[in-house]
Amino acid sequence: MTAKRYHRIRAQDLEAFQHGKDDYWFRPVVFGKNLYTYIAYVPPGGFMPPHGHEEDPYELSLVMVQGTLDILLDGDTFTATSGDAVHVHPTVSLGVHNRSTAVASFVLTFNPPPRTSSLEAMRAWFRERGGGVKPAAEIEALLSRR
Repeated sequence: MTAKRYHRIRAQDLEAFQHGKDDYWFRPVVFGKNLYTYIAYVPPGGFMPPHGHEEDPYELSLVMVQGTLDILLDGDTFTATSGDAVHVHPTVSLGVHNRSTAVASFVLTFNPPPRTSSLEAMRAWFRERGGGVKPAAEIEALLSRR
């Protein structure tokens, strides 16, 4: 039998991981050999400052799904809304701030992918470092307040 050359996942069934000590949550949905994709959720008032890791090699593709966010890139700030897409070159630090009263969400794709190669590895990494994890039901409750 030939192995499947695709992988299907239901994002709403996944827990969400906290980006850092900020109010920015993400559900990893693609762990590819050449790319990595997650769906991010930023509650009202949520903020993730630009990380300042200019050495990061990641080229990013950000597509707004829902809501409004201030996007902070290379010292510039602009507003992105549902349907907007942003391409971010490697070495540029990304930050976001949700100044609205609704949850904002977007899809973020990285190339090259980070070292985490699977959902199981992500869970283990977060357990080891004590990172925030929200069960799928909690994220779905957050999203129902849109």
